Order: sequence, then structure tokens, then C-alpha cells
Amino acid sequence: MKRLFLGLICALLTTLASAQSNPVQFGYTYKVDTGIQGKQVYITGQRPFNEKGELVGAGDLSAQIRQVYENVKTALGKVGLTLRDVKQVTYHLKGEPGQVSALANQQILQSNTIYFPDGAPKLSELKNIPKIIRDDVLIEVEVIASK
Repeated sequence: MKRLFLGLICALLTTLASAQSNPVQFGYTYKVDTGIQGKQVYITGQRPFNEKGELVGAGDLSAQIRQVYENVKTALGKVGLTLRDVKQVTYHLKGEPGQVSALANQQILQSNTIYFPDGAPKLSELKNIPKIIRDDVLIEVEVIASK
């Protein structure tokens, strides 16, 4: 029984060593280093709902952006981070894919000056999607932060 157990362990270790030492094949990545040191936090699906679950700013993108940032600020605070620690933001706006309005872009930039006084994160993406969870929700945000 002892030999069987040792044989299984040797086989398992050999399999793990083989899996880790495979050469990287074209088009496939075995591991990715984000290059971000320290604590990393990923916040997704932030929508303009207050702490009671009520939509804030129906039909008003600026009000919805502010509520989303307040939600992100609260979520970051729970893990000891602030908006200054945000490295990347992805904005999903309700609209026709590939067509972000100049007004929506301007409203986001204005909000960024309030919530990111030292400058908005260097990595950001703004894209339209045809539908968010409800018709009256105009924006959803994803954030990556690190400290």
C-alpha cells in the first residue's frame, strides 16, 4: 500500500512538473503578469443605484455617473483603497455599439475632473452597448485599482 501511495505521488508530481514546463505555444499564454505590485481590486458591474437599491438620475447621465463613482468610492473604501488607487476604468454606455456621443464623452470627462482631481486613470475605455440591466440605466462601470 505504501509503494502504491508513493507511486501515485511520483506520478502526480511528474504530471505537474510536465504541465508547468510545457513550452509556450503560439496564441496561448500559460500565465500573465499584470505588472501591478501590491493589492489588486477588480470592481465590475457598478450601476447608478443607491444604498436602498433605487436608481439615481433616471434619464440623466451626469447624475448616474456621479452615483456610480460614489458606489465605486464606497466599494474601494471597504478594502482600504481610494479613487486615487484606480488604474483602469471601463465605461459601458447604453447606445449603439461603436457610436459614443460627444455629449456622453464630455459628461464623463467633467465627472473625472471631480472624482480624479490628480488626473483620470491612464487606462480607460468607453464603449456603447445596446442594453444594460434595465432600460433606464445609462451607464455601467468596471474598475481596476491597486495599492
